[in-house]
Amino acid sequence: MSETTTDVTLDRLRAALTEGSFEHRALTVVHRWYTGYETEQHNLGHHGELVTEDFALRRPAESGLPDVRGRQAYLDGLATAYPGQRNAHHLRGVTVEHTGGHTARAQVTHDFETFGPSLNGAAHLRYDLELVRDPAEWLPRISALTERVLGHREAPFADAYAENRVLAFVHYWCSLLEQVTENAEPLRELLADDLAMTLSDGRVLHTFDEVSAWYAGAGALVDISVHHLIDPVITPGADGIHRFTTDFGWVGIGRTGQPMTARTRHEWTLVETGERYLRLRSFAVTALDPFTPVTAERALAYHDAHRAR
Repeated sequence: MSETTTDVTLDRLRAALTEGSFEHRALTVVHRWYTGYETEQHNLGHHGELVTEDFALRRPAESGLPDVRGRQAYLDGLATAYPGQRNAHHLRGVTVEHTGGHTARAQVTHDFETFGPSLNGAAHLRYDLELVRDPAEWLPRISALTERVLGHREAPFADAYAENRVLAFVHYWCSLLEQVTENAEPLRELLADDLAMTLSDGRVLHTFDEVSAWYAGAGALVDISVHHLIDPVITPGADGIHRFTTDFGWVGIGRTGQPMTARTRHEWTLVETGERYLRLRSFAVTALDPFTPVTAERALAYHDAHRAR
């Protein structure tokens, strides 16, 4: 393969990883959105972070509900919506398309279930999201959401709050690790006071300062990467302590421009505190396939294969 061809493939890999990492950010927003409707303990400040000032919510005609424009009008409606109603969202598919330097479009499908005094039922829904990211902020915000009913279903109510809380954490954590910055501060709110973070080399981290040093070390070695979740399992705990296990199919580009792949197995314990995110109490990682230098072509194929899972 010629040097020019190799450079082109490396550019394609970098673009694919950039888009893949943005998908984790978008999914963080989606799962946080879900949880805002799955508990009556609304934190309107946290939910308001997900939308722009001129946010527009477009509802399906068959819902009988009016469209809403403006963040404050939307949050005012959410604050008083359907007391006693229980809702659940089970993500089924997502596609993200970049439409500009700081804008993107996402299409999300999910199974929705509701149970309570206002309505009982289940449906398959689609959200069409317009996303905007302020360069000063890590996560994109939703500028417009159009809701469509794809079909009604017969299904029992299956609570999804803990699952969506876990997935919001996981996608946010991955996004922070995939494009490491000089500022580790966003990790602070993700760590429990009694943290035990066991790395693949046997080291155990307990404090934010130790995690911050580890984070900086990762950033010194890796320019950009993506974590693909393989067979994730979430075990919610009635006591607010949730367990998460998964393999990560990892692909990245080192600071020297060298593409790499790896596969690791993770076992985490996450604790509910009612804050913006769950907190990480325990973390153990095992290297299944070591970090291995590969060609850009092979790394791109690895990335594409795992995206298709």
